[in-house]
Amino acid sequence: MAALDGISIRSRICLGCATLIMLVFFIFKTLVVFRYIHHSTFTHYFEWLSVIIFMPPFFIVVKEFLEQKQMTRNDLDKKNIYLEHAAKIIRHDMHSGINTYLPRGISSLKRRLTQEDIDSLKIKSPLQLIEDGLSHARKVYAGVYEFTNLVKSGSEMSKKMCNVHHILEDYLKLTAYKNSVILDSSLEIDLELNEALFCTALDNLIRNGLKYNDSPTKWVKIYIENKYLYIEDNGRGITNNEFIELSKPYVRKIGQKEEGSGLGLNICNEILREHNFSIEAEKTNTGTKIKIKI
Repeated sequence: MAALDGISIRSRICLGCATLIMLVFFIFKTLVVFRYIHHSTFTHYFEWLSVIIFMPPFFIVVKEFLEQKQMTRNDLDKKNIYLEHAAKIIRHDMHSGINTYLPRGISSLKRRLTQEDIDSLKIKSPLQLIEDGLSHARKVYAGVYEFTNLVKSGSEMSKKMCNVHHILEDYLKLTAYKNSVILDSSLEIDLELNEALFCTALDNLIRNGLKYNDSPTKWVKIYIENKYLYIEDNGRGITNNEFIELSKPYVRKIGQKEEGSGLGLNICNEILREHNFSIEAEKTNTGTKIKIKI
């Protein structure tokens, strides 16, 4: 019945009537073709009558479908206005705070503090946390900036040549789980990437490998082999069919205790597809291998 969600009772009745009329018509036509019923003036008029009776309920269903389509389009247009406005706020107002005022404020503060002041006030660690927090905020902003770029009609993802090992190491260095991620030397290659979005997508896969993991010592290993980028973990493991199902919007595994708060596999997969990469999963004896064909 899910296919009928959003369809009014009137249209459901009309759809049922139209289906029944066409079913009767095809049965009658079959009986005439196989000569169980002789073709006559009655059968000729009956065929035309079936078509005529079929048209009104059919057009009612089509009319409602077109109205619903227009309503959906209007609703999306309205929401796009809000989305574009939010994107402008993020791109301009947040940019001023994250990339202008905060860095200037920190630089100004450090110029006014001597090493003796920092030591006597015991603020070395707080200052480092502020700088690390700003660096993290800049990385998050860079990802959001690229996402909002894709909101524009006809936009294309910007890409440049990046060293995979370097950008992943730089992205992960301020995370709490950096010591659980093994970056193999095979990652020392250059690929054409959107750095912010690519790192955001891989970070989501890394966190999934660590989050859905019951091993006492959790780890995720990233390496390249035979034109595939692998993200391997020692977690619970999922098959490719399960991965495809969980990649659908808002789908979660039945009985899953952990709450979802990440990017989402569907968006992660879309980012990789924008890079012309394909992705699949393989369940192993030790966990899961995510295979990204590059």
